Amino acid sequence: MALVHEAAEVIEVSEDLEISYRPQKSFAVRSECSEANVEKELGKTLETEGNIVDLEDPDEVIKVYKIADNYFIARMIENVDRSLFEGRKNQERPFSSPISLDPVLARVLVNLSEVSAGDSILDPFCGTGGILIESGLCGIDIHGLDVQQEMVEGARENLEIYGVINHDIRQGEISKVDEIFDQGFDAVITDLPYGQASRKEGDPVEKFIEVAPELADKVVFMSDQESLNGLEPEFGVYVHKNLTRYIYLID
Repeated sequence: MALVHEAAEVIEVSEDLEISYRPQKSFAVRSECSEANVEKELGKTLETEGNIVDLEDPDEVIKVYKIADNYFIARMIENVDRSLFEGRKNQERPFSSPISLDPVLARVLVNLSEVSAGDSILDPFCGTGGILIESGLCGIDIHGLDVQQEMVEGARENLEIYGVINHDIRQGEISKVDEIFDQGFDAVITDLPYGQASRKEGDPVEKFIEVAPELADKVVFMSDQESLNGLEPEFGVYVHKNLTRYIYLID
């Protein structure tokens, strides 16, 4: 939900708009679908004797999104001030790279992992630290790995600028991750190197897909490849005409 400046909790997923959830107070339905009459149809479903539709000042806002053939019904929790992300964009960091992940997308990956404060995550291709920054700001125990020592040092610098002091970032290859980090994690979250599909044994992407599920029960990653080793993405995020990024979930 971070992509639309909002934080929302998904209540139900349905192929139609017939759901069991009912608001307890006044409510309004806001649709993010292109289809007509979605707000009206869901409003009729949700309305009971114990609540009323209030479009001006509702106690609860229900959002509707459509992904593929499913409606995602969500309850608004809060509006997100997107300007907070602007200050963490690549060009605002002391150490940057032209291929650094946008902070909003980094936060989306963290949210999809469903980790909470106190949980631990690993980013095995941490680069300049975008995912680690967003995770650390949520109170998550962060661990990073990168093959380049320059990236390791740069990520540490970026984290400390944003007040994320507790971190564990090491230099090394994904093929040796179990030796470098002798522990498991609650989630593995990463943005795979651009332009790399799994082609042969020993490739970083090949090794990642092999070892990531052994490191954590939840794996969330982004790639510019539309399919990897038979895996299909959950979402596609259009960046520009030459690039769409795909989000994969393994659990």
